[in-house]
Amino acid sequence: MEKKEEIIKIKPHHFFDIIKLYGSGLDKFIPDEKMDHDFYRIGTIILNNKDVMLSLTLDADDICTPCKYCQNNMCSDKLESIPGYDKKDAYNKELDKRIIEFYNLDINKKYSAIELCRTYLSEPEFINKVWQEENEEKVKRRNQLFLSGAKRYVLKKKEII
Repeated sequence: MEKKEEIIKIKPHHFFDIIKLYGSGLDKFIPDEKMDHDFYRIGTIILNNKDVMLSLTLDADDICTPCKYCQNNMCSDKLESIPGYDKKDAYNKELDKRIIEFYNLDINKKYSAIELCRTYLSEPEFINKVWQEENEEKVKRRNQLFLSGAKRYVLKKKEII
């Protein structure tokens, strides 16, 4: 019987966050027992398999689905730190739409993790435009960590298990 290849459904900004955290020196994600989402599981899969296939979405992804705030395929968590947005769902969708537009991504296409990483890495200046509501220092730090993580990820040797 042929083994079915795993395809991870992911929001574009979640992939960015995984690589950014990898750039901070994080090598292994741990479960978030407070939120109960699957960031740790998906992040670990992506860090360990650059060839894993990703399907982009604006709605709840494989990270969000088990979260206690995921209701009807949307995030019901509140957001107080970004002016003009009171729910994470609306802000996250805006970020994801910008990423898709700036990087000319196709939501109907599947991307390997390494391909998506290289795409983001090819135009790092878009980070400033995607997270335009955040303060300059925070965006600068996000940019630095992402670039560090993306370069580290691209150069990472394939592990033999």
